[in-house]
Amino acid sequence: MKRMGLRQPRAGQPGLVLIIVLWIIALLAVMAGAFAYAMQTETRLATGTVERAQARALAEAGIAYALAWQLDPESRQQWSPNGDERDWTFGGAQLRIRTVDAGGLINLNTADAELLKALLAATGVEARGQDSLAAAIQEQRNPTEARLTQRSPGLRSAGFESIEDLQRVPGMTLAVYARIAGLVTVFSDHQGVNPALAPAPLLLALGMDERAVADYVEARARAPAGGLPPPLPTGRRSFLFSQNVSNIYHIAVAAETATGVTATVAAVLDNRGSMGGQLPRLLAWRDGR
Repeated sequence: MKRMGLRQPRAGQPGLVLIIVLWIIALLAVMAGAFAYAMQTETRLATGTVERAQARALAEAGIAYALAWQLDPESRQQWSPNGDERDWTFGGAQLRIRTVDAGGLINLNTADAELLKALLAATGVEARGQDSLAAAIQEQRNPTEARLTQRSPGLRSAGFESIEDLQRVPGMTLAVYARIAGLVTVFSDHQGVNPALAPAPLLLALGMDERAVADYVEARARAPAGGLPPPLPTGRRSFLFSQNVSNIYHIAVAAETATGVTATVAAVLDNRGSMGGQLPRLLAWRDGR
């Protein structure tokens, strides 16, 4: 007669159980690690989003700061809108601000061929390309009757409405566009360039050598507040200069937070109605990338 009782474990069965337990522990460890990594990634993404938003808000504050200086006649005498960069510390961030009156830039809708070719030459465009590209710019802003009838894609019949329209000009490359985009405007009706308001790179493009530009920029910075600007530069291209003041401001701000996050913002603001008590009008806005 056989005895009834508990079955004895087979040889090797405890080792199998141990292996299964170890596999379960390893799987749980992998799952825990993946969860922790996912949480860290989400935290970094959330933190990065917040920091980028902060940097952008600080850059926008720089726009308001620059405009406030230009709205006050006395302050404007201390900070001329001539493209000279100005540093400002705000909210724990470092801001670099550049303000240019449109009168100190080349107007794409009124510039003659000589002015356009001088600009293109400064960007490294060869002589043959200067003629064709300058002609293409003038053709796009003043299309011929035949072109108006055909209505080519991207062609405007009322001139340039934005600086970005320059990219649609036949023969315009991204490299050339990037080099001249900060030296041109479409938001006024002036002709020529006011050297007292022109950024130093544009003065170089219009035929002044580096020493002459450095001397001129230093002289206009030393000019007394409210006084006359230094004499106009002389030279073979002095006919390209004028004394236009538009009260339309191109403002560009680059902000960098304490953690190294950066943001750039550019705006064009029209202050021509200030004499009549009107607020400045926003003409263009562009977030940097």
